Amino acid sequence: MKDIINQSTLDECNDILSHAESIVGTNIINNVNELTKELDCLIDQMHKKVLREEYQISDKELEKLIIRLPILIYELNNVLMKAGIREDLSKIIKQTNYNQAFSIQEGTIADKKSGAELAVKEEQLLETTWKRSVKIISQKMDIANDLLSSCKKIFSKRIEEVNLIKRSPDY
Repeated sequence: MKDIINQSTLDECNDILSHAESIVGTNIINNVNELTKELDCLIDQMHKKVLREEYQISDKELEKLIIRLPILIYELNNVLMKAGIREDLSKIIKQTNYNQAFSIQEGTIADKKSGAELAVKEEQLLETTWKRSVKIISQKMDIANDLLSSCKKIFSKRIEEVNLIKRSPDY
Protein backbone atom coordinates (compact mmCIF):
# COMPACT_ATOMS: atom_id res chain seq x y z
CA MET A 1 0.00 0.00 0.00
CA LYS A 2 2.86 2.37 0.84
CA ASP A 3 4.38 1.92 -2.67
CA ILE A 4 1.04 2.71 -4.35
CA ILE A 5 0.64 5.95 -2.42
CA ASN A 6 4.21 6.99 -3.13
CA GLN A 7 3.89 6.19 -6.84
CA SER A 8 0.57 8.01 -7.03
CA THR A 9 2.03 11.03 -5.28
CA LEU A 10 5.08 10.89 -7.51
CA ASP A 11 2.92 10.72 -10.65
CA GLU A 12 0.83 13.67 -9.44
CA CYS A 13 3.98 15.69 -8.71
CA ASN A 14 5.37 14.87 -12.16
CA ASP A 15 2.13 16.00 -13.80
CA ILE A 16 2.19 19.27 -11.87
CA LEU A 17 5.86 19.78 -12.73
CA SER A 18 5.27 19.10 -16.43
CA HIS A 19 2.38 21.55 -16.49
CA ALA A 20 4.41 24.22 -14.70
CA GLU A 21 7.38 23.68 -17.05
CA SER A 22 5.18 24.10 -20.10
CA ILE A 23 3.66 27.32 -18.73
CA VAL A 24 6.97 28.81 -17.63
CA GLY A 25 8.83 27.62 -20.73
CA THR A 26 6.21 29.07 -23.07
CA ASN A 27 6.11 32.36 -21.17
CA ILE A 28 9.89 32.67 -21.14
CA ILE A 29 10.15 31.95 -24.86
CA ASN A 30 7.36 34.41 -25.66
CA ASN A 31 8.79 37.13 -23.40
CA VAL A 32 12.35 36.81 -24.65
CA ASN A 33 11.46 36.43 -28.33
CA GLU A 34 9.23 39.48 -28.27
CA LEU A 35 11.78 41.59 -26.41
CA THR A 36 14.85 40.57 -28.44
CA LYS A 37 13.26 40.19 -31.87
CA GLU A 38 15.43 42.68 -33.75
CA LEU A 39 18.74 41.41 -32.36
CA ASP A 40 17.71 37.80 -32.99
CA CYS A 41 16.87 38.67 -36.60
CA LEU A 42 20.24 40.36 -37.16
CA ILE A 43 22.20 37.48 -35.64
CA ASP A 44 20.14 34.95 -37.60
CA GLN A 45 20.93 36.77 -40.86
CA MET A 46 24.64 36.83 -40.03
CA HIS A 47 24.55 33.19 -39.01
CA LYS A 48 23.06 32.13 -42.35
CA LYS A 49 25.64 34.15 -44.29
CA VAL A 50 28.64 33.04 -42.28
CA LEU A 51 27.74 29.36 -42.59
CA ARG A 52 28.39 29.52 -46.32
CA GLU A 53 32.08 28.78 -46.75
CA GLU A 54 32.60 31.10 -49.71
CA TYR A 55 31.00 34.03 -47.90
CA GLN A 56 33.17 36.89 -46.74
CA ILE A 57 31.54 39.82 -45.03
CA SER A 58 31.96 43.02 -47.00
CA ASP A 59 33.34 46.22 -45.51
CA LYS A 60 29.93 47.88 -45.92
CA GLU A 61 28.20 45.05 -44.02
CA LEU A 62 30.84 45.23 -41.33
CA GLU A 63 30.37 48.99 -41.00
CA LYS A 64 26.60 48.51 -40.78
CA LEU A 65 27.04 45.95 -38.01
CA ILE A 66 29.45 48.17 -36.11
CA ILE A 67 26.90 50.98 -36.28
CA ARG A 68 23.77 48.89 -35.66
CA LEU A 69 24.95 46.61 -32.88
CA PRO A 70 25.57 49.34 -30.27
CA ILE A 71 22.07 50.68 -30.96
CA LEU A 72 20.57 47.22 -30.51
CA ILE A 73 22.64 46.68 -27.38
CA TYR A 74 21.37 49.99 -26.00
CA GLU A 75 17.78 49.00 -26.76
CA LEU A 76 18.38 45.56 -25.28
CA ASN A 77 19.74 47.17 -22.14
CA ASN A 78 16.44 49.05 -21.78
CA VAL A 79 14.55 45.78 -22.33
CA LEU A 80 16.72 44.11 -19.70
CA MET A 81 16.00 46.91 -17.25
CA LYS A 82 12.22 46.60 -17.82
CA ALA A 83 12.36 42.81 -17.46
CA GLY A 84 14.36 43.27 -14.25
CA ILE A 85 11.70 45.61 -12.90
CA ARG A 86 9.01 43.05 -13.77
CA GLU A 87 11.04 40.39 -11.98
CA ASP A 88 11.35 42.61 -8.90
CA LEU A 89 7.64 43.42 -8.94
CA SER A 90 6.67 39.78 -9.29
CA LYS A 91 8.95 38.96 -6.35
CA ILE A 92 7.32 41.69 -4.21
CA ILE A 93 3.81 40.55 -5.15
CA LYS A 94 4.68 36.94 -4.35
CA GLN A 95 6.16 37.88 -0.98
CA THR A 96 3.18 40.09 -0.08
CA ASN A 97 0.70 37.37 -1.01
CA TYR A 98 2.78 34.78 0.85
CA ASN A 99 2.78 36.91 4.00
CA GLN A 100 -0.99 37.45 3.77
CA ALA A 101 -1.63 33.75 3.18
CA PHE A 102 0.72 32.81 6.03
CA SER A 103 -1.05 35.12 8.46
CA ILE A 104 -4.52 33.66 7.79
CA GLN A 105 -3.42 30.02 7.89
CA GLU A 106 -4.13 28.00 10.99
CA GLY A 107 -2.08 25.26 12.55
CA THR A 108 1.61 24.75 13.11
CA ILE A 109 4.33 26.88 11.52
CA ALA A 110 4.94 24.09 9.03
CA ASP A 111 1.21 24.04 8.15
CA LYS A 112 1.21 27.80 7.71
CA LYS A 113 4.30 27.69 5.46
CA SER A 114 2.86 24.89 3.39
CA GLY A 115 -0.47 26.66 2.96
CA ALA A 116 1.18 29.97 2.09
CA GLU A 117 3.49 28.30 -0.47
CA LEU A 118 0.51 26.66 -2.13
CA ALA A 119 -1.33 29.97 -2.19
CA VAL A 120 1.47 31.71 -4.12
CA LYS A 121 2.37 29.00 -6.64
CA GLU A 122 1.19 31.11 -9.59
CA GLU A 123 3.15 34.11 -8.35
CA GLN A 124 6.18 31.84 -7.99
CA LEU A 125 5.79 30.76 -11.63
CA LEU A 126 5.57 34.38 -12.71
CA GLU A 127 8.67 35.29 -10.73
CA THR A 128 10.54 32.32 -12.18
CA THR A 129 9.46 33.31 -15.68
CA TRP A 130 10.82 36.83 -15.33
CA LYS A 131 13.98 35.67 -13.56
CA ARG A 132 14.78 33.31 -16.46
CA SER A 133 13.83 35.96 -19.01
CA VAL A 134 16.27 38.42 -17.44
CA LYS A 135 19.01 35.80 -17.49
CA ILE A 136 18.41 34.89 -21.16
CA ILE A 137 18.23 38.55 -22.24
CA SER A 138 21.45 39.23 -20.37
CA GLN A 139 23.13 36.32 -22.16
CA LYS A 140 21.92 37.62 -25.52
CA MET A 141 23.34 41.03 -24.67
CA ASP A 142 26.70 39.41 -23.89
CA ILE A 143 26.61 37.63 -27.25
CA ALA A 144 25.80 40.93 -29.01
CA ASN A 145 28.74 42.58 -27.25
CA ASP A 146 31.02 39.71 -28.30
CA LEU A 147 29.81 40.04 -31.89
CA LEU A 148 30.43 43.78 -31.83
CA SER A 149 33.92 43.25 -30.46
CA SER A 150 34.66 40.68 -33.17
CA CYS A 151 33.38 43.00 -35.90
CA LYS A 152 35.57 45.82 -34.61
CA LYS A 153 38.63 43.55 -34.57
CA ILE A 154 37.98 42.38 -38.14
CA PHE A 155 37.44 45.95 -39.30
CA SER A 156 40.65 47.13 -37.57
CA LYS A 157 42.57 44.28 -39.19
CA ARG A 158 41.25 45.25 -42.61
CA ILE A 159 42.22 48.88 -42.09
CA GLU A 160 45.67 47.78 -40.96
CA GLU A 161 46.04 45.63 -44.10
CA VAL A 162 45.07 48.55 -46.33
CA ASN A 163 47.58 50.80 -44.56
CA LEU A 164 50.32 48.17 -44.98
CA ILE A 165 49.59 47.94 -48.69
CA LYS A 166 49.73 51.73 -49.01
CA ARG A 167 53.09 51.83 -47.23
CA SER A 168 54.61 49.04 -49.26
CA PRO A 169 57.25 50.12 -51.81
CA ASP A 170 55.37 48.52 -54.70
CA TYR A 171 52.27 50.67 -54.17
